[in-house]
Amino acid sequence: MHLCIVVFLISTYGGSANYKSIENILKEKHAKVIGKLGCKGYDTFGPFKLVGGIAKGHPNEKDLEAAVNFMTELQS
Repeated sequence: MHLCIVVFLISTYGGSANYKSIENILKEKHAKVIGKLGCKGYDTFGPFKLVGGIAKGHPNEKDLEAAVNFMTELQS
């Protein structure tokens, strides 16, 4: 029996969206990525902690609306 693994990716990030490492793993598993959504998220990792973090206020209402729209589109 051959299984078809279908996934979607949702993430928050401080700098920029980067799915390469997880996509490489999914490719090895023969998974099909049917969508990706990323948005800025409050980040205090490493040097960002020294300046009080970046992307304060995220995810915000606009980001959450984009997530709802993303999920709605996946369902259709």
